[in-house]
Amino acid sequence: PKLYPGFDDRLVTDLRRSLERFVDDVVWSEASDYRQLLLDRHLFLNKRLASYYRTDAAPGSGFQKVALPADQRSGIFTHPFLLSANSYHDNTSPIHRGVFLSRHVLGRLLNPPPEAVAFKNEEFDPSLTMREKVTELTRQESCMECHRVINPVGFSLENFDAVGRHRSQDNKKPVNTVSDYTNAKDETVRISSARDLANLAAASRTAHQSFITHLFHHFTKQSIDAYGPGTLESLHTKFTESGYNIRGLLVELTVLAASHQAEDKPLAAQ
Repeated sequence: PKLYPGFDDRLVTDLRRSLERFVDDVVWSEASDYRQLLLDRHLFLNKRLASYYRTDAAPGSGFQKVALPADQRSGIFTHPFLLSANSYHDNTSPIHRGVFLSRHVLGRLLNPPPEAVAFKNEEFDPSLTMREKVTELTRQESCMECHRVINPVGFSLENFDAVGRHRSQDNKKPVNTVSDYTNAKDETVRISSARDLANLAAASRTAHQSFITHLFHHFTKQSIDAYGPGTLESLHTKFTESGYNIRGLLVELTVLAASHQAEDKPLAAQ
């Protein structure tokens, strides 16, 4: 309450509703384009959220769709609910943000850390930024095996504070969001913002397949591997050809699940 006055249970509830409305708006739009989950620059705000996140918009009653500068917001990557959920209570957490997005959006496989190392803020020089602290904490070669993926993702979001408000400084120093990111092909890509990362994910086969896999599991409550080795590739081909249409993908999942259940049903039951 002292560091972030106003960030209370009511605001968190509003943020969750904002995220749900955003996802619904993308999924049930005419295009139903998966890429807009990553790239759209709108937030759904009510008066409380508009005031807290310092927008010029003055929504009427209830939630309104508000366009924000493209350099400040990029779909789920920068939604304040997810930014704040993956932060410490008193500061950002590039590691938590980086792990969440790497695993659940970018589709990267991360090994468990060889040694669990707790982040102890009081042990760092108080003049350091969060980025500098994380860099120091993860500098060992054994850590960097995964953190060369995790850190650039988290660092690209450092211009958002622990509650997801846009900022230009951390600990009275300019925020640095530029990093070299190692992609799924083991190529080095320079990213300088959340928008860069979102563009990378929107064009990434690995990210597309991760989305299909997560949606499949959510929808069928089963692993996609249980439906045969060519299932993911077939769904990805259809998903790409449809222009990344989420509703079309849901139809494909429905048909696939129904046919799979019919094949598994005993002949007498049929």
